[in-house]
Amino acid sequence: RRRAAHSRRPRSPGRRRPPPPSPPDVVAIAFGLGTMAALWLAKQRWPRLPAAMVVVVVGALASAAFGYALRGGAVVGKLPGGLPAPYWPGAISFGTLGTLLLPACMITLVSFLETASSAKIDNGRAGKLWNENQDLIGQGLAKIASGLSGGFATSSSFSRSAINLYAGAKTGWATIVCVALIGLALLWMMPLLYHVPQAVLAGLVVTAILGLIKPRAFAQLWRVSRVEAVTAGVTFALTVVAAPDIYWGVLAGLLMSLSHYMFRHLHPRIIEVGLHADGSLRDRHLWHLPPLAPDIYALRMDAELDFASASTLERAIGQQVAARPGLRAVCLFAQPINRVDVTGAEVFGSIRQSLAARGIALFLSGLKLPAQTVLENAGLLAPDALLASYRTDAEALAALRRLDVPDANVRTCGASEAVDAAAPSPSPAPAGS
Repeated sequence: RRRAAHSRRPRSPGRRRPPPPSPPDVVAIAFGLGTMAALWLAKQRWPRLPAAMVVVVVGALASAAFGYALRGGAVVGKLPGGLPAPYWPGAISFGTLGTLLLPACMITLVSFLETASSAKIDNGRAGKLWNENQDLIGQGLAKIASGLSGGFATSSSFSRSAINLYAGAKTGWATIVCVALIGLALLWMMPLLYHVPQAVLAGLVVTAILGLIKPRAFAQLWRVSRVEAVTAGVTFALTVVAAPDIYWGVLAGLLMSLSHYMFRHLHPRIIEVGLHADGSLRDRHLWHLPPLAPDIYALRMDAELDFASASTLERAIGQQVAARPGLRAVCLFAQPINRVDVTGAEVFGSIRQSLAARGIALFLSGLKLPAQTVLENAGLLAPDALLASYRTDAEALAALRRLDVPDANVRTCGASEAVDAAAPSPSPAPAGS
């Protein structure tokens, strides 16, 4: 009885079984595969034939002849015709503006990335340089025109660009002709597009994009930079999983790239240099080179002196000063430093004061004009007995060799003898650009 009573209880709405999945549309699959096969065959045998247009027309005729739309098939359907009318958007409240701000920024980001990716591939195949400013100006004007006609936010399309390349477009005239045909279609040809199967359009897009997929690029990227290869793989995977919300993949890739960028700038390459047998200054520990002098710390930072790298430079110099009590001079080979920001200037001043308090001289070699201008404007290159700036490495090495330091054995390169007679004084010398 209990079983019978239990079986007669009505099921709660939350426990209803989901409906069984609908069977696959065999006709749609046939349309899609047939489109891909026809495009491949036409490209192999009749490369000058406008295969994409022919396939769409044949697909629409076949769909209309067999009544594919009447049987529930997915077709383009009825589309609104006519050219868009001018439209002036009304004012919106601050609350609505706050709600739309984040989606608008995301649309802008996705639009820029899609434009950049498709434009680079397009121009790369044509052997041309991408003029990003001109392209983005056009994108902005198109968005403004769309907003003033009541349309959606416009952008370039990776799939449309792929179809353009697949069809053999070579110049911007292809886009102009395409826009003209779309205008004619909006005026008189909308009913003719009703029976075009969506599977035909999908097959056309898939065929065009397949030619742009290069699996070997991931392997090459892995060999060049594993961090960037992982970033590309995660971006690709999240874009596929989150489709059609592809911005999650784009956002993940952007955050990973920015994180890697900041990590590299927060950990710049700082090396103690030594004189190599070929006359160049290289990493002393990597190449097992002797120091330039026992009581001189010569270093080079391969980065800008900014808010991200300045503290690392200060820490590196401070550690050497603490570890080497008899240090008499610090020589910074500054050729890679092409920019100094406010934080970098403040840290440079702190380094100079800390060294001067201990009686340690600071030598600068090869300071570039932009960096020198910032430091001069901050008053950090004022003449001082414990500060000297030299234009070239040879001048700096010659000055180090002339230091009146007991037991100093400064190694010099071949060019230093040429400037030995110049005897540069320990005062800021003008640096090259």
